[in-house]
Amino acid sequence: MRLFLSVDLVGSTAFKARLGDAREGNDSNPLWVSQIRHFYREFPIFLFSRFNKALGAVEGDRTYKDCCPKVWKTIGDEILFCTRLHSLEHLAHCVSSFLRALEDYGAYLDSNGKHLDVKGAGWVAAFPAPNVTVEVLGSSSVLGSASERELKEPFDEEFELLADNNPSSFDFLGKEIDSGFRSAKNAASDRFTASIELALLLAESAHVEIFPGRFSYHGRQVLKGVISDHPYPVVTIDAERSMTRKEVRKREKAISKDTDVDPMHLRDFLRSFMEDEKIDLPLLNRDHNVTAPLTMPSCYAVFQEVWEASAKEYSQRAAEEVASESALDGTMTDLPPSISDALQDAVSKVENE
Repeated sequence: MRLFLSVDLVGSTAFKARLGDAREGNDSNPLWVSQIRHFYREFPIFLFSRFNKALGAVEGDRTYKDCCPKVWKTIGDEILFCTRLHSLEHLAHCVSSFLRALEDYGAYLDSNGKHLDVKGAGWVAAFPAPNVTVEVLGSSSVLGSASERELKEPFDEEFELLADNNPSSFDFLGKEIDSGFRSAKNAASDRFTASIELALLLAESAHVEIFPGRFSYHGRQVLKGVISDHPYPVVTIDAERSMTRKEVRKREKAISKDTDVDPMHLRDFLRSFMEDEKIDLPLLNRDHNVTAPLTMPSCYAVFQEVWEASAKEYSQRAAEEVASESALDGTMTDLPPSISDALQDAVSKVENE
């Protein structure tokens, strides 16, 4: 399972229009370019710094030191991050660090005139089913040549690890990715929006007191193309950094009798909703020391059956291609023992699974 996080500049269109083509000194670029460049360059550093500080706060815990979300890609004035999740504990570290990075970078923007702001959103998606990882082909392919890529098919855990280490060389596709992008539209500078799968995991994390976020529920909205256009629960986490605005909100809630959502009730509601809509529940153990087997969703069982059949086919085809090439060049009539044994082991392993 991977976590996806989105940070977007708020007010950038108006900011660019206000500054227009104004330049400073002999700079060949408009003034607004330097601010956008700063965002692309510095926000990932803010996140990395906060992630390391979060780990340092847990005495002796460096388990996730190499598991900070990495830049996946940029879209306009938006930066997208992703990371493979190892536990609820890891998830809590990631989202808490991201919220603090939003706060830090927002404070930096405030110090420069409050013309820009940042907003964040997040979602999770399971791989290799029901979502898929695909390589973005190009000169920097991490899988080598086209022929080498074909020999690596069907893509396996090694392929997924390559995507974890080099997310910018891959794309991630599927219904949970689509619903994540759709739900992110509800984000604002004072509220981080979570997909229902992420919200369920974070509510569970908050219930067991490893995530400190405060949740709000905004009812259900139709998100085009998501769960057959059935109304989708909108859940946010408080991201307000202004103390005065926090005080205003606190007093407003006292008048309206509104309260923060209890994590346990939110978790139970989302679980019931997802079961009713036949949405696969996200699965994560509490921490890296827990290795209890997880019950895989039905979509994974279907994927596993198809993958095993494909693996058998590719193994047999590879053996036939090597044998054919050997016969054509006349250098040998039989495969070298090492190659023959390796191919036979691969075929036997698939047939026995």
